[in-house]
Formats: sequence, structure tokens, C-alpha cells
Amino acid sequence: MPAGEIVDPTKDSVNRFWRLFLRIGVPILGVILVVFVVVGVTLHSYRQTKSGILKLTHIILKTEQSRVSQEVMSYLSPATVSSKLVVDMLSHIPSEYETGMFYTYVMSSLRQTKQLQSFYLADEKGNFTMIERIVDNPNKVRIVTLKPDQNGGQFLEEFSTFDGKKISRTSRPANAYDPRLRSWYEQAMKNGKLTWSRPSLMPSKKGLVITASIPFQDRDGKKGVFAVSISLQQLTTFLSSLNISQHARAIIVDRQKNIIASPGLLMQFGDNEWNSEASKINPKFSPVIARAYDQFLVDGIGVRSFKIKKDEQTSHDKDTPLSSSLESIAGNYISITSQLPESVQSWVVLIVIPESDFSNFAVTSGKQNLLFSLLVVALAAAMAGVLIYQGHRMDRLWKRFKYVQNIAEQENNAIEMIASKSEIFDPNNEALILTEGLCNLVSAKRVSVWHISESQKSLICNDLYNSEDGNHAEGVQYSIQEVPDFYKAITEGETLEIEDAVNDGRISNFYRSFMRSAETKSVLITPVLGKDGVIGAVIIEDTPHLHNIRHITKIFAGLVAMRFVAAEIQLKELNLVGGETEKSHATSIEKITHDVQDSLSTLSNEAKTEFLVKPGAVKYHNFDFGDLSEDEQQGIYPAVAVMNITFSGYLTSDIEESSKLVTPIRELVIVLQDIAKKYGLFYVKIMGGHLVAVAGCMKEPDITAPIRLAHAALDMRAACIEMIPGMGTESNFGIGIDVGPVLGSWFGKEPRTFNLWGPAVGMSGLMANMATDGSAVQVTQSAYMALKNDFLFRPRGTFYIPKVGISHTFILAGRR
Repeated sequence: MPAGEIVDPTKDSVNRFWRLFLRIGVPILGVILVVFVVVGVTLHSYRQTKSGILKLTHIILKTEQSRVSQEVMSYLSPATVSSKLVVDMLSHIPSEYETGMFYTYVMSSLRQTKQLQSFYLADEKGNFTMIERIVDNPNKVRIVTLKPDQNGGQFLEEFSTFDGKKISRTSRPANAYDPRLRSWYEQAMKNGKLTWSRPSLMPSKKGLVITASIPFQDRDGKKGVFAVSISLQQLTTFLSSLNISQHARAIIVDRQKNIIASPGLLMQFGDNEWNSEASKINPKFSPVIARAYDQFLVDGIGVRSFKIKKDEQTSHDKDTPLSSSLESIAGNYISITSQLPESVQSWVVLIVIPESDFSNFAVTSGKQNLLFSLLVVALAAAMAGVLIYQGHRMDRLWKRFKYVQNIAEQENNAIEMIASKSEIFDPNNEALILTEGLCNLVSAKRVSVWHISESQKSLICNDLYNSEDGNHAEGVQYSIQEVPDFYKAITEGETLEIEDAVNDGRISNFYRSFMRSAETKSVLITPVLGKDGVIGAVIIEDTPHLHNIRHITKIFAGLVAMRFVAAEIQLKELNLVGGETEKSHATSIEKITHDVQDSLSTLSNEAKTEFLVKPGAVKYHNFDFGDLSEDEQQGIYPAVAVMNITFSGYLTSDIEESSKLVTPIRELVIVLQDIAKKYGLFYVKIMGGHLVAVAGCMKEPDITAPIRLAHAALDMRAACIEMIPGMGTESNFGIGIDVGPVLGSWFGKEPRTFNLWGPAVGMSGLMANMATDGSAVQVTQSAYMALKNDFLFRPRGTFYIPKVGISHTFILAGRR
């Protein structure tokens, strides 16, 4: 059990929780109380400040309302004064002087009052005179005179300066133009008093104007209408320049919701024709303005407050003159309305302001006060935290000390237990306690010990322990060519802690070959160091303590290194007996032979034959092949295990070099003979660069035949790996195994020879030829099915067999 899970039953949990409450709970509750008090005071201060600001705002807005109304009246008053003055003059002079008086007064008014745009004079007979300011050239005026006749009348158009200097004079048909049909004439005659028109577009389309018209009757009894137009450009500029607040809006409307003046009123039309109906207040585009106007109709003039809710918002066109950022924001608003005198038809000045424009100061101030208060609270909390930390620091350190002490004791006990086993230092013993003890100590899924072969060409697994099934395995082997990146990583001598072996390029090949079948993901690799560098590795898979056990694995790697060094010393001592070179080879061969021959003698005294082991020479289960007649010996054998060892690199064009290989190859063959007899193989023969071994040549299938042949294959591979590097060649070999039906028969005269042929023989040779690049044992799918319960495999791939189809191949990695 990990030390962190140990519980002291003598400890009083009630007192422990009470101490925790006093040390932690009380300071935290105190801080929370302070927070509530500070927030409450801040909210109260914010509300009081906001209320005071809004009261002051109402006073300021009333003053601003009076100023706006006065400015509008001052802007419109020249039209009112002019109309009344001219009408009074026209009523007391003869008709023949009307035009001169009109011209003199208009020129003087245009010079003195910039907002006046044009003047009109028309009588009941259809005579018409217009004098207007040129928008593009303020120093010029345009004078149009109409004299009606039976042909539709003629327009006399003159351009002159304000000094009376004539610039040009033209005449053109009037096309029956009748001023008596114009709205300004008709409305004035109908009302009998000063009448204001809706905004209209100038003929030059350079702006909007409103017209004030008034009827008159001269001394001769002739009736007519005098009209004056005022440009709304400067009035609009004035409304736009009002700096009441950031989002304030000011407009002038009449009782029919027609907008007389507003910032951007002309923007929606551009070069299009003017449409006065489009200048009405539209709730769809301007819900805030519409709400303010409706409130004015209900409550009258004054300062009012209202609220726009989120569900009352409507989409609006940003290109309309009444749209603004305030139209899309729900909240509280203030409206100011004032009514102009009857002389301007009871127009209303309407100003709308978001309440937030004034209350934001209170909000900002409240936030700052709250932040300052919270800063004080934070400092108090920090001081409380320091006290809590100091009160519990020693407790945490003591618990940590006890935890580390328990872990150290567990590690020491485990290492002492393993080190007390004398067999772990004896290379002749398997010492399975090393992998099993380390696996249990670090709670890993698998632990394995690997060593690098003397030829530096292979990685061989000495022992693999799986904690899930509690089984050990050994003999798994990979050539350096199969896992070059993994070999390079471990030979650098650094411990590797890899959480995702799937995507780590250093061990991705090793993961696919070895780890994927066990479904492990993380791995800790600790190199085993020898005198001349890295000689092996300890590999731990899927441990929850991946980053905390490096020191432990180094201790175990040291124990493994002692075993490897002891094995190396033992081998050197054996090699020193009997000579320097030739006796060294003999000693090594004798050791391997002694390990596998199992009290069987070699075949050195047997009669000369093409077989290393003659058919049926070794009895198995009291079955004697020689007791059968030749008819019984030949025929179809349903399940024969065939092994083919293919050697490459031995043939050379230099006959002297080739002759030097005879003696070591002869010694290797002797060892292979003994291995074959040890496992009761049916026969073994060598043909050029191939060695063929057969097991289970019986009419009734022998389920042990593939198993015995696989054991022999692993021992023969170990012998070849040990002895071939000593031959001083670049030779390599591969082993192939297949299980299937074959045909056997005797051939020739005396001495006759027994031979097998069939798919299993050919497939074993094909498997061997495909495995020569890594000294591997490659088996067919049928062989894998017969061996999978007793041996370890890894997939090699698929290939196509004519008349059979796609077949899978596997690498025999080791014994279970």
C-alpha cells in the first residue's frame, strides 16, 4: 500500500476538524463579512450619488432647454418679422410701387440675415417675382419675374450681385406656371394668416428650407401672398453642435410628427427626390425618439424619464437620420420638450438623453470605491492567509516528511529484499525477482530487462514481467535495423520519461513492435551502463509514478549491470582456458553445446550421409520410424512442421577466404545437430546455404511437433547469433517455419534417400529468405495458430500466395 493511503486510527478526527475550522474557517468567515460590509456601503454610496447627479442633471437640462428654444426662435424670427413688415408695407402703397419696394427690402434682408434663402411675391392675377440667394456663390442673387399672357407666360431670369450689378439676363417660356397653385400660396390664402410649410428640398438640392407665407391686400384692393424661405442648414448644424452629453439627440417636430429639423435629416436622400413623408418619426427606426414624443403628447412639455426594455428594441436601419447608437441600447432615458410660440405653428423642440451619460460618473466612482475597498479586503485576506499558512506550514512539512519517510522505507525494504536474493548476481540464474519486484514497487503494468548483443546488432529481452497475468517471458529479440531510433536513444545513456510513446519519434518503432500488443502508452527507459558504455536497458511501462522513480530505476539498473558484468567475466574466464584463439572458440562452443545437448552425444561417429540427423534417427514417444516398412514410411503426412535456416554472405570469390570458414561452420553444424536431437526432430539436412529440419512426420498429426520445432528454432538462432560474429564475415541468416501437409517418399537405388516436398517445405524456405535481414524467426499463419499459446509473436505483415490468397506472417519473439 502506498504511504499516502496509510491512516492513523488513533487520530481524533473531530478535534482535527475543529482545529481546521479555527485556523481556516474563522479567518475566511471574517473576510467574507468584511466583503459584505464593504459592498453594502459602496452600493449605498453609489445610489445616493446617482440620485444627486440625476437631480442636478434635471436642473441643468431645464436651463439647456431654454437656451435651445431661444436659439431656435432667434433663428426663425427673421422670417416672422420680415413677413409682417412687408405685408404692412404692401398694404399701404400703390400697386405700381410694390415691385420696387419688394426688391429693395429683399436685397437688404439677404445681405443682413444669412439664414434667409429666398423671397416670393405673387398676386391674384398670376404675377410672380422670386429673389433667392445662390447657394454656391453667396455674393450673387437670382431674380425671376413672371408675366402671364395667353401663350403661357415668359420667365425673365436675371443674375446680379448684392450691389445691383447685372451679370446676365435671359428669357424662357414659363410653360403655364401658376404661382397661385403652389402650396405656400394656397395655404396662406386659406388660413388668412402666417403659415409655415413642411421642409422641402431646394431646387439646387443643396439643402432643405422651410417657407413662411402670409396673405395681404394692397391699397387698390388687389390680393396677394408674400413668402420667405429659411435654410435649415445652419439650424441643423446648431442642433448637431449641442454638447449636452455624448449621446444626446435634439430635433424639432410639429404636431403631425413631421421632423422640421434634425442632424442628418438630408443624409438619407442624397441625390434622390425629396420625400416629406419620410421625415416623420418612425417607431421602427427610432423607438427612443418615438417613445419620447408619445410621452410629450400625454404629459405635455417638461423633463420626463422613461425606460426602454430589451424586448421593446427593434431592428433599425443605420442609414436613417434618426438612428444612432442609443437606439440599440435598452436602458433609462431623459426627455426634454418645449413648445415654440404660435407664430411658428406650435413646433416642439425635443431633446432625448440616455440617463447613463450622467450616471456613468456615479457608476465609475462607485466601481473605483469598490475596487479600493476590495483592495483593502484583499490585503486583509492576504494577512489572514499568511497567518493560516504559518499555522499549517509545520503540519504540512511534518506530513510530507512522514510520507517521504514511508516511501523511502518501502523502497529500501524492496531493494533489500531483492538484494538479499543471492541468485540475482549469478548470471546462470534467471533472477525473476528483479522484474517482478520492480513492477510491484512502482505499480507498473510491465517491466522488462534488455541487453545488447556482443555483435551490437540485436536487442534481446532477458526477462519480461506482466503484472496483469503474473507471467514472465523471455527471448524477445529485435535487430538494430528494426528499431534504429530506439537503439540510438538508449545508447546515449540518458533516462527517458515518455508519456506518449505512440507519437514520440525516438521509440515509435519500438512501440509498434513491442508495446502496442500490450496496449501500454507511457514508458520509462533507464540505460544499463557497463565499462564501455550502455550494455542494456530497464523498461517500465504504464506506471503512475513516471516522473518520480528515476532514482529507483537507476538502482535496479545497477543490479542488472552487475548481472551483465558477472556474465561477461564468466565468459572471459571460460575463454581463457586452453589457449588464446582456437581454444577460445572451442570453449564457447562447448558451453553452448552443454546447454542444449541434454546428455546426447554428437553425430561425429555416425556413418556418412546427406542428413545431419537421419530420418527417424531420434525416437519420439516410442515411435520408431525404422520399424516401418518402406510402404508405410512413404505417403502423405497431414501436419508436418518444417523449419528452413537460410544463410547468406558465406560465398565469396576468394577461395582462400572461403576455406577459412569451413572449421567454424563445422562447429556450428555440430551444435545445431545436438539441438535437433534434444527436441526429437525427425530429420535435419543441409543443402548449400540452407538447413532444413522437420518434426512430426507421422500419419497421425502430432500437436507437439510445431512446439518442439519452435523451441529448436530459438536455440539454433541463439547459437547462430553467438557463433556467426566470430567467423569474421558479414554473414547473416534467417529462419522460416511452416506447418502443413507434405508428401514423403524414398528415391534412388541403394543407398536410397528419403525426401519430403510440398507447400510447407516451400513456404518455410520463403519465410527464411524474407527474414535474413534481421536474423529473425518468421512463421506462416498456420504455424502461428499452432504456436500462439506457447510463444510470443508480433505481426510482420501480409503477402499474396498464388491460388491461396492473402496470408499473414508473424515473427517468433520468444517463449511464454
